[in-house]
Amino acid sequence: MQIGPLKSNKKPDLKNSIYDGIFAHMFATLTGGVFLTGFALYLGMNEFMIGLLGAMPFLATIFQVPTSYLIWKTGRRKKVAYWAAAGARLMWIPILVFGILPINLHISRPPFVLTLIFLSHAFVSISYVSWLSWMSDLVPEGIRGRFFGTRNMLNGAAGMVALLIFGTLLDHLKSRPHWGSSLGFSVIFLSAVSFGILSLRFLNRVSEPLVEGSGAHPSYGNHLWLPFRQVNFRRFLVFVLLWSFSVYFASPFFTLYFLRDLRFSYGFVAVLATASSLADLIAMPLWGRISDKVTNKAAIQVAGWVAAFLPMAWAAVRPGNVIIPILLHLIGGGFWAGINLCGSNLLLKISPQENRAFFLSMYGIMGGIGAATGPIVSGLILSSLIDRDLHLLSWEFRPLQGIFLISSLLRLLSLQLFRHVEEPEEVSVGQLVRILRGVRSLNMATGFSYLLHPFIEIGKEIRKS
Repeated sequence: MQIGPLKSNKKPDLKNSIYDGIFAHMFATLTGGVFLTGFALYLGMNEFMIGLLGAMPFLATIFQVPTSYLIWKTGRRKKVAYWAAAGARLMWIPILVFGILPINLHISRPPFVLTLIFLSHAFVSISYVSWLSWMSDLVPEGIRGRFFGTRNMLNGAAGMVALLIFGTLLDHLKSRPHWGSSLGFSVIFLSAVSFGILSLRFLNRVSEPLVEGSGAHPSYGNHLWLPFRQVNFRRFLVFVLLWSFSVYFASPFFTLYFLRDLRFSYGFVAVLATASSLADLIAMPLWGRISDKVTNKAAIQVAGWVAAFLPMAWAAVRPGNVIIPILLHLIGGGFWAGINLCGSNLLLKISPQENRAFFLSMYGIMGGIGAATGPIVSGLILSSLIDRDLHLLSWEFRPLQGIFLISSLLRLLSLQLFRHVEEPEEVSVGQLVRILRGVRSLNMATGFSYLLHPFIEIGKEIRKS
């Protein structure tokens, strides 16, 4: 496709995109994470269903393939993104109605609500691929990194505020007998839909670059196999598949572990999520420096080893402990920032410029397959071990703790496969450690100064355009 001329003044579009992102992220925060797991427990869902909930966003990526073809053929990215996003948000009204109100259904309530949630994720998946294509053409390449960095930062801040406010509200309401939890989830989901609709108002104000459709239709089947024909990228895809499986084998069950086994309040879980987000924001500049200085593979290996042992550490946490959970979230947020940043940089570095879109698509597909199958498998395991304690030597532990231990082992195995992935001009982990001695750590002031810097730079670039 050929992109037509862009508007010279991008400032209104970029501002509206930022406002859209803030309210859209608040919608996503209130319909996911701790609130979605709490809602699942309220409906009486078992571990397998909760695992299925965690897999749904990745199962829904199958809708991106026909959507990509549709927007490539018609060029109507804004229309597809807008209406799909509207469908995803409005779907939470019937979810709320059938999940909360005493309606007599001829089928079991949890599976019916799961179906509606999957439809919402399907709309999100369709909207996302359309929006990403639209925004990649709208935002000038010279400020793209800084713009999305600032946008993501504001999204994260809005999500943290929503977590704290509504987490505290749910704690307060669920303490009331009979109707407290129902009222709490009703307020949360109705607020989420309101934020989602508000984001659509700003999304609709963003202009769309003109697109001219191409008359030639390439063979998608042949191009999709290109990533597997390159040995190094094929090794990377195998690592991504197993790594995603190992991470999401445990990831959807952490909130369940917090709420049910460790008996944390919703407010405290919100505090933990806030600590993790702050650590991510502050650590990102440091990982950016490391990525520039020593390439990405060694950084991923170091951060990956820490991420591999985190589930094992969580398995050792006991109810009533407050300090260790906060420390684990701070450590996890800081090192996962390195994995996410350096992983994206490595992906772009080892994928060829020609036909890169197909390499990126296959990366997403393989990661999605691993992330979707992981929680389903662990959910099946958990559902077969209901109310059964496990024993290892003299240690007695719950099934969820066993899932965390398996996740750690699988992550370590994934990192062994990652050693065979090659990066141009890569350095060893030992060289990374020596180079790190010359990189000064960020203090709080430096970290927040760096985070605020993009606001100034983007403003300058917008005025120039």
